[in-house]
Amino acid sequence: MARRDFDSLSTEQFRKHMRPYAIAIYRQLWPGCDVADLRADGCKVHILDKEFGIDALVNMRSGQWISLQEKYRENMFLAFGDFTQEYKNADGTPYEAPGEWFKLAAQLYFYGWANAGATGFAKWLLMDIPRYKLLIEKRGGIEHMGKKHYNWTHGRASFYAIPLEDLKSATVMDSEMFPAWLRGRNNMPRGTR
Repeated sequence: MARRDFDSLSTEQFRKHMRPYAIAIYRQLWPGCDVADLRADGCKVHILDKEFGIDALVNMRSGQWISLQEKYRENMFLAFGDFTQEYKNADGTPYEAPGEWFKLAAQLYFYGWANAGATGFAKWLLMDIPRYKLLIEKRGGIEHMGKKHYNWTHGRASFYAIPLEDLKSATVMDSEMFPAWLRGRNNMPRGTR
């Protein structure tokens, strides 16, 4: 698919629309940070995105950085109460290829649901990816964590819908604990004390 065609997809337009709201959250979490989008270079996909599922780098004032995978969902999906993990592209066809699950190497995963007007996020979470992977291994694989579904909108991609409740031990921060954390910045997110 040509980049021009990709840019015209409603899902890509939605992602671009919601991105400033995600960046605003990052800047509250990490004041003074700079966020580099690794998907923003036209047809030249950055190797960290293509091979390791890293969508962005959050560069801190101290010089260190954190790698992020990001997914923004429309408000209507909030009712499902799940996290969707892309599994395979063109699943079951001659063109089948490993999806995000097989190359997920970012440190954190930002996952958010837009509010009804898509003017911010109604709910979001920040997940520790190594903890997430270990949790899935402990459960015996991703097929034991969620239910497999297929996305027919843009091909035959498969994904697992994992209940949010089952991911609590991998969640570092979410929109529910965020206001209290902001009030007392010396309270570090879960798992970082």
